[in-house]
Amino acid sequence: MWRGIPFLSLFLLAGAAAAEAQQRDAPFEAATVNQFLASCDRDMSQCDFKIRLALLDKLPAADATSVCMKGAHFQEPVIAWLKAHPETWTMETEDGIYVAFKGLYPCP
Repeated sequence: MWRGIPFLSLFLLAGAAAAEAQQRDAPFEAATVNQFLASCDRDMSQCDFKIRLALLDKLPAADATSVCMKGAHFQEPVIAWLKAHPETWTMETEDGIYVAFKGLYPCP
């Protein structure tokens, strides 16, 4: 019985390290647009949350530009826009996402 404990401990430590690395690479942890796009390529499940959160964080700002969204499904267009605009890749994630919204959904 005692022989299995070192193996079990190693297994648990490896699992914890993998979980920590995965969380570090999660879209909501990405510092730049480039990191965000890479994490979304690996796991789209949290990208929508980060995109919505970025919009909610930027709209109340005093210098915010209004956006006029057409529908509730904008994750794919925003990600596609960011991929097509490499000038945003070094921007902070929320800033780049907001630039994408302004480019995709300008108000008339």
